[in-house]
Amino acid sequence: MKIPIKFLNMMGSFAPQLFDGTCGEPIGWGYKILEYLGDENRHEIQKYGILHCCYPNWYLITKKISREEAEKTYGKITNEEFGPRGGWRSATFGDKTFSSKFLE
Repeated sequence: MKIPIKFLNMMGSFAPQLFDGTCGEPIGWGYKILEYLGDENRHEIQKYGILHCCYPNWYLITKKISREEAEKTYGKITNEEFGPRGGWRSATFGDKTFSSKFLE
């Protein structure tokens, strides 16, 4: 789905915007929001991706890493960690450990 020009004028260039807190590798690609959207635009822009806040900045994330992409880029899963009650904590692809819920 193509993003309307009115929104592209309010955003920066498409680039990696979100990075995993454990390994520092990119996990989300999209656009940094450069202008205040307002309620109407905020609701409409969500048709084109996920609005995500990494204080103090907002981003429109249009692509998230998948487990398949991580495996292709970094190598097969070598470890997966779960908490004491079975909740997912992290996955290691090759030698890169990710804790982002995008890879749960």
